[in-house]
Amino acid sequence: MGGLLPGRSRAPSGPSQEELDRQKEREDRATAQENEEKRKLASRNISRSKRNKMLMSGDVTGVEAPKRTLGPGRNPRA
Repeated sequence: MGGLLPGRSRAPSGPSQEELDRQKEREDRATAQENEEKRKLASRNISRSKRNKMLMSGDVTGVEAPKRTLGPGRNPRA
């Protein structure tokens, strides 16, 4: 059946190009937001890692800090 009124064409099925463009923009924004959240989580995990804590202590470099004490036998305050 063609419809009730002859001569009218059917409206195109599916979303219009404007709706498709808006949907694409929303998806792009969502993807960018997800990537930013992943980057922030990765940065936080790296900063909390044991390796980074050891880096701050100076042990990772393999160089010992110079000893500035005289030792227990020569400490005048002992």
